[in-house]
Amino acid sequence: MTTDYDFPSWFWDEDTTDADRSRWMTQDRCRRQARRQTMPSLEAMQRRVDRLERRIEARADTVDVEEYR
Repeated sequence: MTTDYDFPSWFWDEDTTDADRSRWMTQDRCRRQARRQTMPSLEAMQRRVDRLERRIEARADTVDVEEYR
C-alpha cells in the first residue's frame, strides 16, 4: 500500500486494533492540517523575527561602513 503517511513501527503489529490505527491516522491528519495553517499569531511572530534579523544585519558593527564614506 503506497501512502504519504510515515507509519509508526507498531502500526502493523498483530496486537494493534483498528481503533488504534484509526485514532493514530486521525491525529496525524490533525497534525498535518495544523502545520499547513497560518494563524495571525504565527504571522505576527514571523514578522517580529524578520524585523529583528534586519535590525541585527543593520547594526554598525555588523556592516562594513568604509565603503560608504
